Amino acid sequence: MDSTAVALAGATAFARAMRPELPLVDQGLAALRRLLAEAGVPHVLVGGVAVLHHGYVRATRDLDLLLARADAARLEPLLDRHGFERPATNRLRHRASGVDVDLLFAGEPRPRPGAPPYPSPLELGRSAREPDVVDLPALFELKLTARRHQDLADVVALLKALDESGYLAVESRLRPELRALLLRLRRDALDELALDDRS
Repeated sequence: MDSTAVALAGATAFARAMRPELPLVDQGLAALRRLLAEAGVPHVLVGGVAVLHHGYVRATRDLDLLLARADAARLEPLLDRHGFERPATNRLRHRASGVDVDLLFAGEPRPRPGAPPYPSPLELGRSAREPDVVDLPALFELKLTARRHQDLADVVALLKALDESGYLAVESRLRPELRALLLRLRRDALDELALDDRS
């Protein structure tokens, strides 16, 4: 079993101990990976599962998958065999686990006005440990562009684990217009670490 699946199973079990109605995201991830392997569709996992993969263990209730819209059609004949249904154009649902898979289509607009369209999964860096998961610089870029509160909190949490050379390596791979925001969040992360050390 891969490290993301192990961490996800632990986070899911912990969250379900408090809220049993939450979906079994680890089971949904395993089924999604089998579906994608059979379909041979270029893709990359982003969102909460990628955050967990890079070391910030938190619960998530869905899966985020970046792919080309045309490739999504290749999944259609295989959905039922792998326990999925398609309740909406941009969503799959794994029936047994209750997990929703949000489909993010390359080249299409993001929810935030003025943000660039979603990139192609072929353009994004991949984790060396699990190549179907986005690498840390690309994850930061996606989250800094989205700028939801959860996205920024995820970035701060992930930054806490980076030493200065790790931070500089990530920063060097970001679009220049995102670097000031990353630096501000880096300062927040260091402030929080300092507070933790004092308590």
